[in-house]
Amino acid sequence: MRCPACQSPLTESDPACRQCGFSLEVADRVLGIAPSLDKPITDPDQHLGKLARARVKRSIEQLQRKHPQIGIAILLMSIPAQVPAAIYAFWLFNRGQLNSAIDQGGANHLVILLLDPATGQMVSMTGYGLEPFFPQSQLQLCVNVAAQQLQRDGVPAAIEAFLAELDAQLRQLHRQIPRGFGLCDEDQWHDSSQDPGTHGYARAPSSRNEEREDEF
Repeated sequence: MRCPACQSPLTESDPACRQCGFSLEVADRVLGIAPSLDKPITDPDQHLGKLARARVKRSIEQLQRKHPQIGIAILLMSIPAQVPAAIYAFWLFNRGQLNSAIDQGGANHLVILLLDPATGQMVSMTGYGLEPFFPQSQLQLCVNVAAQQLQRDGVPAAIEAFLAELDAQLRQLHRQIPRGFGLCDEDQWHDSSQDPGTHGYARAPSSRNEEREDEF
């Protein structure tokens, strides 16, 4: 991972950034007590109407059925003035009680999207468990797609666009992992537990539709 303040490399065990000194304790002194957050959607000012909220929640559930190894948290919140969005998202991720006691370190597969509806600021980050597989560059693609949609069609459409692009990027990730370990060349992998009489993974032609992705 990288420091949200200066982007220098960090390890999970570093108490503070060796380059700039940033730490969660420093953020605590500036930001105070973290708000209580909800999964999958935190929307204290009700930027999503009843129908939009139900539609977004349904999209999240569909995404998590396809990729059951990840969690999703959409945070529609004001980002304090003079606080970089990446720092605020990092602080909320770690202090907002979004993760259970067992979902820590390498077991943390949460993906959050922090969106300030008033300013259009948007940032996303993943837990430690996803970082080795899902680079920030791919996550930024999801944010870029959502930002374009936000300008055209508003907050609900931006969230839907983020989730759709995240799904696409995760599908690409699942295709790359077997090849990275030398398990196949051109064939794509699918979850054969859907096929009667089979268990685990099986290779399938690239034209076959994937309805559910298995775990990393």
